[in-house]
Amino acid sequence: MTGPISIYIHIPFCARKCRYCDFLSGPAPSDVRARYLQDLLLEIRRSEFGADNAGLLAGSAVVGDNPSGCRGADVDTIYIGGGTPSLLSGEEMQQLMDALRAQFRIREDAEISCESNPGTVTAEKLKAYRAAGINRLSIGVQSFDDRELRLLGRIHSREQALTAYEDARAAGFSNINLDLMSALPGQTFDAWMNNLRTAVSLGPEHISAYSLILEDGTVLKEMYERGELPAVPDDDLDRRMYHETKRFLAVHGYHRYEISNYAKEGYECRHNIGYWTRHDYLGFGPGAASLIGHERWTNVRSTVQYMRLVEENNTAVISSLRTEREHLSQHDEMAEFMFLGLRLTEGVSEETFRRTFGQAIEEVYGDVLRTHIRGGLLQRENGRVFLTERGLDICNYVMCDFL
Repeated sequence: MTGPISIYIHIPFCARKCRYCDFLSGPAPSDVRARYLQDLLLEIRRSEFGADNAGLLAGSAVVGDNPSGCRGADVDTIYIGGGTPSLLSGEEMQQLMDALRAQFRIREDAEISCESNPGTVTAEKLKAYRAAGINRLSIGVQSFDDRELRLLGRIHSREQALTAYEDARAAGFSNINLDLMSALPGQTFDAWMNNLRTAVSLGPEHISAYSLILEDGTVLKEMYERGELPAVPDDDLDRRMYHETKRFLAVHGYHRYEISNYAKEGYECRHNIGYWTRHDYLGFGPGAASLIGHERWTNVRSTVQYMRLVEENNTAVISSLRTEREHLSQHDEMAEFMFLGLRLTEGVSEETFRRTFGQAIEEVYGDVLRTHIRGGLLQRENGRVFLTERGLDICNYVMCDFL
C-alpha cells in the first residue's frame, strides 16, 4: 500500500426487506442493532491499519507486505452502506465517525458517503449526520410513484422521498445522490420518464439509474415465477428506457461517467471510482470485502457469526473474521484493471497499465483489443481504451474476454 485507502462500513439492517433485495441485510430488534454497532467499533479499533494496531496483528493477510508503515493509514473516501445505514441514530453515527477518526487519518477533503432510506430519516437525524461529518448522502428513492414503491416493498412514499430530499438540503448536504430503478413490472416508458423528470427537478448532484434485476431467492422473483406480477418490460422497452435516460440526463447537465451513474461536473462518486480503478480499500462488517496491495479478503457473511467471532475473539478479531483470502497474481490484477476500468466511460489508461504491470496493454490484450475495435465495441484514442456507445450496451460480452 503506497497511497491513501478507502473504507467501506456495512450496516446489515433494514426496517423491512425489500422484495427485490438479495443483499446481506434484514430486520433486527434495536438491542441487536446496538450490540452490532459495538462489535463493529471493536473491529475498527483492531484493524492493523489503524493507529493502535498497524502491522502488529499476527495472522493478518497483509502483515508480511505491510509491516509498521501502515500505522494510521490515510483515508480519502468512506462509504457507509447496507442494508439501511440511516437506521443509526445521530448519536450512533457520531460514535462510528469518532471511532474512524481515532484510528485513521481522514483527509480534510475526504468524501464521506452514507446511504439512506426516506422512510428512516428525519430532519433532526440528517442534521446530526451532517454534524458527524457525513458530506455525501445517497437517498434510495427508486421511484416517485407510490404504486411502484408498494410493488417493490419499499417502506416510504413519494411524499416521504420529497421531504427527505428537502430535509437533507436544509441539513446542509450539498452533495446528494438519488437512486432510481427502471424496468419495473408494469412500468411504462412514460412512468419511467416521470420519475426521471421529478428527480431532475429536485437538482441532485448525482443520479444512479439501474434496471431492475429479478434476483434468485427474492420475493419479487418468486412472485414473477408464480405469475403474480404485472408484465415485466421486454428487452426493447428496457433498452429504450436506458437510451432515453442517457439523452435526457445529458440535456439536464448530468454526464454519464459509468454504465449506470450520472453526475454534474465534479460530483462523480469518488468512492465507487476507487473500486473501478482498483484503489486500496478496507471493509468493516459482515460480508465486507477488502483489497490491499496484492491481497483480497472478505469478512464472514453471516451477521450472527460476525458478532459471535468479534465478541469471542477480541484481540484476534481481525484474523478470525476473514474468509476467502486470496493473493492476486499479476494476471488477475491485469484482468481486473481492464474489466473494472472499462465500466467507466473514459475507460482505462494505457500508460497506467504499462507503469503498473511493466508491459504494454497491446502485449497482453492485443488480440482482444483488435477484435472488439474491428467490431465497433472498443475504441483507442489519446492513450486510452474505452467502450463505444454500442460496447457499453453489451459491456459484459466485451469484459468477459479480458478474464
